[in-house]
Amino acid sequence: MGVDIGDPVPGWVDVLQLPRQPSLWPPVGRSGFFEVLQHRGHEVRLFPLDAGMRDRGSRVQRCTGPEWAELTRRWPVGARIDARVEYIFPGNREYSVRFGDWREVVEYEGRPPDSGTQVKLMVERQSEWTRSLILRPCDMPGQGN
Repeated sequence: MGVDIGDPVPGWVDVLQLPRQPSLWPPVGRSGFFEVLQHRGHEVRLFPLDAGMRDRGSRVQRCTGPEWAELTRRWPVGARIDARVEYIFPGNREYSVRFGDWREVVEYEGRPPDSGTQVKLMVERQSEWTRSLILRPCDMPGQGN
């Protein structure tokens, strides 16, 4: 679903985030709040924060409030994480990682790490809406390793 974000770079919501029945999709002209999942030079991938704009099974509320509080205390913004790569998603240019009992996805450019390898990541942001940690590789240029 295309989203006008007031920028020449198009915004879009993955069809897997939308309600399963197309008749329940937001009508043209509806406005709402979105979280940026990925921002590349040619597109902005969005997550609808309005529950009426997404499938009930979407990745919001992945843990309870107390679990999220513990997770954000344990891994605050700036924390470094050793994680294991589980799966590569070439179409989204992401890979999933596991650290402790938690899983996240990480964007990549160029060649992704191999599945099963250990990677060093940094917590760039914490998303209260989706209760997810936004991670980036520690070896990204200009990040002061």
